[in-house]
Amino acid sequence: MDAWWPVAAWTLVILLLTSMQLPTWVGLSGSHLDKLVHFGLYLGLGLTLGRAARISGFTGVAMLLGLLLAGIAFAAIDELLQNWVPRRAPQMADWLADAVGLVTGYVLYVGRWRHRWKTEARRARRA
Repeated sequence: MDAWWPVAAWTLVILLLTSMQLPTWVGLSGSHLDKLVHFGLYLGLGLTLGRAARISGFTGVAMLLGLLLAGIAFAAIDELLQNWVPRRAPQMADWLADAVGLVTGYVLYVGRWRHRWKTEARRARRA
């Protein structure tokens, strides 16, 4: 469970921010800044998912890909939930920014993890 609390906490942050009605003066909707916010939030989720996979000992392409697809599905559901929030609307571009951020964070974490694992394996063979 220790591995998954950051994922749960980050998911909660995303859901809370999604459920907030944006003031009209913010003017983020549809802007490039809006896409950066989406990217950044889901980059964080991708990093926490990668961390949880490592700590939980998940291996294998199917398991790692499954986690990634679950994150992308969550992004789609999160985007659709905006239908019921005043002054918010689901946008395909937002979902794409979410998915790209998630994949980027996940690949960065898992790539670093695999690099470290391979480096440690090489050191062990030399010793």
